[in-house]
Amino acid sequence: MRVLSRKTKPSAVNKLKLYFIFWAFLIMVFSAIISIQIRKHTELSAEIYALNQQINDASVRQQSLQQQIDFNKSDEFVEKYAHDKLGLVHSNEVIIYDDNYKLDK
Repeated sequence: MRVLSRKTKPSAVNKLKLYFIFWAFLIMVFSAIISIQIRKHTELSAEIYALNQQINDASVRQQSLQQQIDFNKSDEFVEKYAHDKLGLVHSNEVIIYDDNYKLDK
């Protein structure tokens, strides 16, 4: 009686099945990797957009503050502040006091 060996060559159909399984697995792995990369790219794009908005807002705020600083350094501001807050007047201005004026308006 002759003993059959189990070490026979795989048939062409079995090889084809193995190749199909291998390539299907590779395609699934690459698809998952690409999907993750696309999601990360989308998240980072949204974060970049938000940061650019913050930069633009800060730039507008900086310009506004610089304008305020420039105005505060001007003679016009100093004169207005001295007149409104300190009650100072020019030498050619006349001050009129009204004794009947009520501050409780």
